[in-house]
Amino acid sequence: MNEEALRQEIIPNKVGTPLLKRVSHSYLPVSDLKRASEWYVQYLGLKKENPGGSILILGNGQWLFLLESKTKQNANFVTDHWNGNDYEMFSLTFETEDIINLHASLRQSGTYVESIEDQGSCGLQFKFKDPDGNKFNVWQDPLRS
Repeated sequence: MNEEALRQEIIPNKVGTPLLKRVSHSYLPVSDLKRASEWYVQYLGLKKENPGGSILILGNGQWLFLLESKTKQNANFVTDHWNGNDYEMFSLTFETEDIINLHASLRQSGTYVESIEDQGSCGLQFKFKDPDGNKFNVWQDPLRS
């Protein structure tokens, strides 16, 4: 179907109906694909979808792509709109059903790991970084604790 035909067939969205279903997969910059994929498998328990390790599978089947970046960068950004001024913000929040063992595994890896915090109705949470400095949040649903 050509672009002109697509424009003519656009149907207005129903008010309040999301057109996006979910996040299918995410992309993360890494400096060394082999080293990064081994770390994600060993310390986070993810599964490799392909032998090269660039596609990892989370527990719910969602894909996480690790891509070598030409420049040393990570997925973090700085904001004044989260936890004070100049806060280094994480790009993803993962959910776990075993936050205690995950926290212990990450501490064992020697990477940056913050303490577990009880966020009340938002559950237990902590922040960590992978070896490339990508910062993440992880939480456990308080109804499953």
